[in-house]
Amino acid sequence: GGKQIDRCRGSARMGGLKETSSGLMGNRDACKSHGKKKFKIPRKSLRLCRNDEYGTFPFVDRRLQLRTTSLYRESYKRILFRSALQDYNERVRDGMLTWEAYEEHRLAIDSSMQTIRHSIQRYKEPRLQGGLFYLANNVGGNGLTNRTYLYHMPLKEALRKHRQENKRRKQLLNAFNNSKKSSIVDTILQRPSMKRLVIYTVSSLILGCVIIFL
Repeated sequence: GGKQIDRCRGSARMGGLKETSSGLMGNRDACKSHGKKKFKIPRKSLRLCRNDEYGTFPFVDRRLQLRTTSLYRESYKRILFRSALQDYNERVRDGMLTWEAYEEHRLAIDSSMQTIRHSIQRYKEPRLQGGLFYLANNVGGNGLTNRTYLYHMPLKEALRKHRQENKRRKQLLNAFNNSKKSSIVDTILQRPSMKRLVIYTVSSLILGCVIIFL
């Protein structure tokens, strides 16, 4: 009887081990099934770029523009507009103003040129108010040269330099306007007829005052 009990206990233990092993195998199968699922993670690309007063450009190819500034857009429009004006003047020398096709599209051409000028002016005014960048036309070409104190000094120093130049520019402009006004007055007074008219007017005023107060 005791041996039969031991056999029953042994078989029960073996059955438990089988169930446990089958459970482990099931978990492994489940893990395998989960492991077959692949998650796609996007790769982040690293790109070396250069950031300057014209915008953001990659080091590999500067012609690829990631972001541009108003200074770049103004320079670009100025260069294209200057090139278009050169072509326009050449056509004028060739007699374009007498062409029927030009007369037909003259208003559209003038309107387009005026639109481009206004577009450039919208960029120019804030740039001049900031006073950090000045654009100069290259002699004998369509390119532009950017002149700024930032290439040679820190920002605070460049702003101080701009304020000094702006103050000096206003003083020169006021002096020029005053000298222009005075020269116009002198020119008018130098005329004999104007001299006689001024003398007659002043004499009339003095005589009128004397009559009133006497």
